[in-house]
Amino acid sequence: MKNSAAGASLLEIILILTVLAVMASLFVPLASGLVDVQRSNGQTDELKAIYTAIVGDPKSNTFGYLGDVGFFPSSLLDLVQRPAWNPPGWNGPYLSNVRIENGILYDQLGGAVEYFQPAPPLPPTVATDQLALISKGPDRSSTNTATNPNQSGTFNGTLPSNSGYGSAISNADNIVYPAFTDNTNLVNYQSLGTVVFNINDFDENTVVANAVNFMPGCAGVYDIIISSLTHPDPSYPNEAYITYAPGGASVDLLQGNYLAKVMISGSRYALWQEQISVQPGKTLTRNLWLPGVNSSNLLSTVGLTISNNSGVSLQPQQYGSALGAVIASPGTSTPLARRCARINVQNSATNAIIDSFIMPNFSYIKRYVTGSPAVYTLTVSNTSINTLAIYDDGVLTGTVGMRGNKRSKTFSIKSGDVITIRDDNNALVEPAFTIVGNITKNY
Repeated sequence: MKNSAAGASLLEIILILTVLAVMASLFVPLASGLVDVQRSNGQTDELKAIYTAIVGDPKSNTFGYLGDVGFFPSSLLDLVQRPAWNPPGWNGPYLSNVRIENGILYDQLGGAVEYFQPAPPLPPTVATDQLALISKGPDRSSTNTATNPNQSGTFNGTLPSNSGYGSAISNADNIVYPAFTDNTNLVNYQSLGTVVFNINDFDENTVVANAVNFMPGCAGVYDIIISSLTHPDPSYPNEAYITYAPGGASVDLLQGNYLAKVMISGSRYALWQEQISVQPGKTLTRNLWLPGVNSSNLLSTVGLTISNNSGVSLQPQQYGSALGAVIASPGTSTPLARRCARINVQNSATNAIIDSFIMPNFSYIKRYVTGSPAVYTLTVSNTSINTLAIYDDGVLTGTVGMRGNKRSKTFSIKSGDVITIRDDNNALVEPAFTIVGNITKNY
């Protein structure tokens, strides 16, 4: 009996050992897989940290290196140590606890981190900025053959924007952020936000004040100046300088923090100012109600030139009273109008109003023709000036920044209109020119 019991115990031991061996053969790969998943998740977190160091986290109102400096870093090393060109606004280090050897940033798996941020195409082609970070994975292989993959300008391989990136053999175990292998559109990064100003001014003219206190902002009364709080350039301290007109005061700015001021045109003192945060891909609107206008005879008058080729005689009116004589067709006249006054232009025979507008704060010209006027396109591309302001017969019609997918715009302009283009210091970038056909300008 004792021998039998002992034999049974030995058999049980053998069975237990066999079961354990089988379980081990099953669980070791599983455990190894879990370790790989954990390492992959950890590497994704590291790439996300680098991504955030570059562009910040808009939810936390931080804008990273891009928002501080005004440009994407040329190398990932710029996130850790100040670049040699000593950019104003650098507020790093933006990364800590990273592995750097011989000036190259490595990931947790021992491979050099790949940085994809291609230069934008030449105008008139425009494209949204692109940004991606890549770990070569456990096998440390990739289609990118760059000697230093930390540098954005040296990426040399299957592009992350290519839908076939993940199927390339060398990229099979690569870890990417954002997850562009699932959706190639994730490689696009909209770095720009838009700031829109709508100004209504209080007209102290009692004729207006008794009817409606505030009127749409008078063109030419207010200057809007926007400057970066983090990376002002001593040579170009402003990000934008525009003289306000309704409908045209919209500026595309790189994500970041700015100081916006509104002043009476030509003055050094602000009527209104505010620190604003421009969020990527978002529009920030400021509706302002400001003083500074009096359309009575208190201020000097300015010339309103009316060129009449409409086929009918025209009578301009100012607040319901005749402004000068009837203008025959064809004919031209320049009556003196009050700044910021309401002007109507009537068919003198039928008294039908054919046009109504607020007189700008400067001499102005209006052209009337039979039927619809000829309209041409003005395409402005900008790669060198923070913001260009486009003026049509002196009235702001729009702006063109130098970054991202907003650095080339096309405007519809009537034939004969005179165009002036000013930079972010309000200086003319070239002499005024007249629209007589489709025109393209590159700056």
